[in-house]
Amino acid sequence: MAQMQVYEGTLEEIVARHGRKLAGRQLKVIVEPDKKATPFYETASAEEWAQALRDWAASHSAHQPPLSEEAISRDSIYEGRE
Repeated sequence: MAQMQVYEGTLEEIVARHGRKLAGRQLKVIVEPDKKATPFYETASAEEWAQALRDWAASHSAHQPPLSEEAISRDSIYEGRE
């Protein structure tokens, strides 16, 4: 099996540097997101936020025991404060 070579950069950069060497060869292209892409919270619609929240909630186990009454009581939360 032939050794795989990795060429990094934009398609234009790779073709400019290695075009002749790559002619007639089979290529595998992996597209990575732009690291300077706009964050989700700046572009998401209300529906996308709702879906993201549902997905996040679904990623947690529903079989966790609830906190005890003592754990969530005001006295235990502010213990030592008077």
